[in-house]
Amino acid sequence: MLLAAALSPGDAYCEGWSFDDARPEWGKFALGLVSGVAGHELGHYLVATSKGYKVRHDGLSIVYPDAKFTPADQLQVASAGFQAQWLLSELALRDSSAGELKGPPGNFGAGVVCAHLGITLAYTVYLKDQKQGDVVGMAHATGRSNNQIALALAVPGALDAWRLFGKQVPEWVPQVSMLYKGLGIAWAWTY
Repeated sequence: MLLAAALSPGDAYCEGWSFDDARPEWGKFALGLVSGVAGHELGHYLVATSKGYKVRHDGLSIVYPDAKFTPADQLQVASAGFQAQWLLSELALRDSSAGELKGPPGNFGAGVVCAHLGITLAYTVYLKDQKQGDVVGMAHATGRSNNQIALALAVPGALDAWRLFGKQVPEWVPQVSMLYKGLGIAWAWTY
């Protein structure tokens, strides 16, 4: 199915964003980057507190003292940061009519997407086995391996990197990215 979509004629998005674009407005890019990281953490906080769990910090990690999670709650809380960054990256890569941007996003939006890419890279490469990390929490809740969860998280990250930096990005790339994220969010909330 993906091969058919890739080979079908469709509009290609012509321009990619580059770090050179940020030079005149590093402040906007940095604000987007910080906002993306804050959005990830806020996702965890909002979902956990809405379910009645206490939230604390242990260094850079958010922890839930004395929590006795159900598998569904653990999946929803552990994945909430990724859900938030997926939603934020879609907002950054879409125009006011909810269509895919035809050109690169502004520097703030690029910062938000770069935060998503950086968090995804960190969790799929360096933090996938961290005891208090998102990947371990999702793996524990679902019975999947850390590697399976990391791979599942890497797919939308790779597609969004292509959307942000790529030139001549095929029309199916943003569609598959949004579909994948939507299915992931729906799965977490119906688990």
